[in-house]
Amino acid sequence: MTESKSFSIFFWATLVALGFIYCIGMQLSLMDVDASQYALMSKEMFYSGNYLQVLERGKDYLDKPPLIFWTACLSFKVFGVHDWAYRLPSVLCLILGIYSLYRFCKLYYDEQTAKIAVLIMASCCASYLMTNDVRTDTMLTGWVMFSIWQIAEFNISSKFKNILLGSIGVGLAMLTKGPIGLIIPVVAFSVEFMYKRQWRSFFRWQYLVALIVIAIMLLPMSYGLYEQYDAHPEKTQYGFKSISGLRFFYWTQSFGRITGENTWNNSPDPFFLVHSFCWSFLPWTAFFFPAIFVEVKNRIKTIKDHSQPEAISIGGFLLVFLFLSRSKYQLPHYTFPLHPLAAVFTATYLSRNFTIFKSGVFSVFRGLHIFVMFAIYAGIVLLTGFVFPGSVILYVVVTLSFICFLYILFNKKIAGQNKMLFSTIILSITLAITLNANFYPNLLSYQASSEIAKDLNKAAISDSKLLIFKTYAPNSTMFYCDLPIMEYIDENSLSRNLVKGKTYIMADSVDIKTVQLLNPQIIKVKDYDNFGVTHLNIRFLNPSTRGLETGKMVLFKY
Repeated sequence: MTESKSFSIFFWATLVALGFIYCIGMQLSLMDVDASQYALMSKEMFYSGNYLQVLERGKDYLDKPPLIFWTACLSFKVFGVHDWAYRLPSVLCLILGIYSLYRFCKLYYDEQTAKIAVLIMASCCASYLMTNDVRTDTMLTGWVMFSIWQIAEFNISSKFKNILLGSIGVGLAMLTKGPIGLIIPVVAFSVEFMYKRQWRSFFRWQYLVALIVIAIMLLPMSYGLYEQYDAHPEKTQYGFKSISGLRFFYWTQSFGRITGENTWNNSPDPFFLVHSFCWSFLPWTAFFFPAIFVEVKNRIKTIKDHSQPEAISIGGFLLVFLFLSRSKYQLPHYTFPLHPLAAVFTATYLSRNFTIFKSGVFSVFRGLHIFVMFAIYAGIVLLTGFVFPGSVILYVVVTLSFICFLYILFNKKIAGQNKMLFSTIILSITLAITLNANFYPNLLSYQASSEIAKDLNKAAISDSKLLIFKTYAPNSTMFYCDLPIMEYIDENSLSRNLVKGKTYIMADSVDIKTVQLLNPQIIKVKDYDNFGVTHLNIRFLNPSTRGLETGKMVLFKY
């Protein structure tokens, strides 16, 4: 399909807009628990200089590999300790993954299909989340797609540099989140080789070099794990004594969730990842369903003549998705590294089979997509007009966006494919602006832990200290607060740690009277509304019942 000038202009304008939105998301406060936890651990590693052993508040930490902490430390070294500096390496890696998606598609499809895939990936809800609530999945997504692109290049051209770069990508993916960084490309290309009867592709000497490169890249982490755990059988972790850090990383943490060796179990429903993927792939989900159906049907029809360009995307997506669904512990972001693969066959469907939407059963999906878009606009109005009322500028932006959306959707002069693409992108950008510029800033004002720390940084003198009364200091407090922090102060130890004019105390609202009775000179500075921002519910979103869901944190000064 030839690329129109209007599409090209729209494509580059969209990338600029999305880049701006990503930057806004990077300025948001870090959310408790995961993002602020990883940022705090990176800060701790940065100041300690202990890069081979991962610690959390001075204690052994055995869950995630170290790459996210290493790259954050490097960013802190260059830019200073900031929340956006923590996010920067992961966001850049995601951008590399989106570029890799484009280059991968170009190997098998035309220019416009590749650009549609980029638009889908860059504008889906998962990408917005990955650029503000940065966890290991942001970086994993980028490295996995980079490795798939490079291995695909090698499979076509047999150039040694591509298998070398691909193996580096796999190694970095494993350093980000463990064996899943190897599983996704191995499964994807195994399907490709079997589907096309490329049996010799399983046995190429260059793979031995790739394995050596991956092993070398994993050596520093493996050595650190051995020194931290395997060399200390007296240590206990997760209730197990003499735990092997190497076995935990290479087996238990990933495969143990299926075999039952890993005790983590949140009892997910059988379709947990299905409905998680549906919302995270919005606003493209209605296109995804016919796309995957057509893709699988075409694979079956052409199983003997192999007329389809590649089976990497559909094979990697389906089999790994089924593998992840078998895990006894699941979270919504587990599917994020598969979104680029889903974007490939969704873009292929949109660019080559769009006419099927005009008639027959698949016209239902076109209607469903339009319905979903109007529903999302209704949600935007609800968020800006009711949940957290926005500024006049935001109302103007949303209004103009909706007018443009309607103009494109009902303009008969615009081609059907561009009509769907342009209207969907405009909707997606409007949703992202609403979330990053209004919803999340207001929501995070209810994360008292980070708000207290930021206020203290402005008001307290340099040699002041913050005491945490009874409660456990949230990660965001520890990351943002520039003051020395002493945790777990109670009635007996409070008086011993008071220094006149230089002591602040953070406590839960139920302890207000207790703290003030201990010393009448302790005065309340400010109280803060507090809510677990990653656990949204209807009662919190409703302003009239929000007060029933929020607790209080109090800042005192002696």
